[in-house]
Amino acid sequence: MGKFNPKNFRASLISEFQKLDDILETFQNQFKDEVWHSVNEAYPGVVYNEELEELILTYANQIFSTAESVCDKDKNYNEVRLADEVNIMNKMVDKLSEENKDNRELASRIHQEAKKMMVNFYPNVMDLSADGFRLLEKYSLMYNIFFVGGFSKFTAL
Repeated sequence: MGKFNPKNFRASLISEFQKLDDILETFQNQFKDEVWHSVNEAYPGVVYNEELEELILTYANQIFSTAESVCDKDKNYNEVRLADEVNIMNKMVDKLSEENKDNRELASRIHQEAKKMMVNFYPNVMDLSADGFRLLEKYSLMYNIFFVGGFSKFTAL
């Protein structure tokens, strides 16, 4: 076995973090383009500005992190714990959905795009258990509701 070289280890670690940063940046840019396209189709009068970009990028980061988080939970949680979290998220999303009934068509379109991008950038989601898929769906819906709720101030809903 070779001797531990802290310089090589550090360089390797920095390289891996850079790869992850590059993937996240690509995801954010594509996500931003897809979401803005959907928003612009539904509301051509909405002006793209720094505040809207920040809202979209926050949504992108939440979706990206959710894919990794749910895959980790699916792999490491026991069935009961995973099912409990699915039940909690079901209740939360149902409550949020009732409170935010506006603009369901745009929300649905954006949610579908987010799921497609999640699979493209994080293919491990295809290996999730049934409860893992349900949990991913609920987290994705929750962040979609938050986005659409934040977006509503840019429109006259």
